[in-house]
Amino acid sequence: MRVSCLFLLMIATMKTCLTALLLCCTAPVMAQQWVRYAESDESLMYYDSLRTRKMGDTAFVWDLHDLKNVTTDASGKPYQSVLYAVEYQCRARKWRVLGTSRHPQRMGAGKPVSEEAGAMAFAEAGPSSRAEQLFVHVCE
Repeated sequence: MRVSCLFLLMIATMKTCLTALLLCCTAPVMAQQWVRYAESDESLMYYDSLRTRKMGDTAFVWDLHDLKNVTTDASGKPYQSVLYAVEYQCRARKWRVLGTSRHPQRMGAGKPVSEEAGAMAFAEAGPSSRAEQLFVHVCE
């Protein structure tokens, strides 16, 4: 029993990583339809309605934060937008970032100045949070 549970966990992890990799690989070649879902003092937030995918209880979405002011990364490179690959567990109302890229121009334009891959830990999509605002569009 212990071996089969471990095997199932390994398969689920591989599926998540494979899905994230496929999302990252298809990013430049697919069409984009950015839909604004929120605004803060720092940025306007959009999700890509054409590349949102839902498989059972799991949804994957591109989340773009178009910054109102140019910001610099840890190495001093300027960027004006951040693109997140995000996974939602709809029934559990949880989300996590699978990858991030920072772009020198608005709306994710230009070659990324920095990228980070690797799934973060799941977090709750709490009431009135930005994660909850996007959750409504992706999961419901």
